[in-house]
Amino acid sequence: MKYIKHKEDIKYVINREIASTISSTISRLETQYEEAYQATQHGWFIVCEQGKELFQPLPDLSFSLYEKIKNGEAEYIEELSDWYEIYILLNDNEGVLVFIPRTLLPQHSLPMIPN
Repeated sequence: MKYIKHKEDIKYVINREIASTISSTISRLETQYEEAYQATQHGWFIVCEQGKELFQPLPDLSFSLYEKIKNGEAEYIEELSDWYEIYILLNDNEGVLVFIPRTLLPQHSLPMIPN
């Protein structure tokens, strides 16, 4: 699982299409708000790389991605051709956009994500 809280973290994302999407999103946020990207202000990103990561508690948090999705606590779930984008609000001021490649789902089915 990769956590992107700084632009420099993007280089560690294996899936280059997802990395490009995150980079574009950060650029759009910087343009929109006319300031440098800050994860605590603009939100941050998670890229799942192994199916088991969906079920493990997130570092420094008390829940897994699976729990948030299963409990209907995702703000939105968008199905794209190669991955899902899931936005989870962590508190009143902070959210995370999660990328789950479709290749992970046959091994670990998430019934609440439409096929």
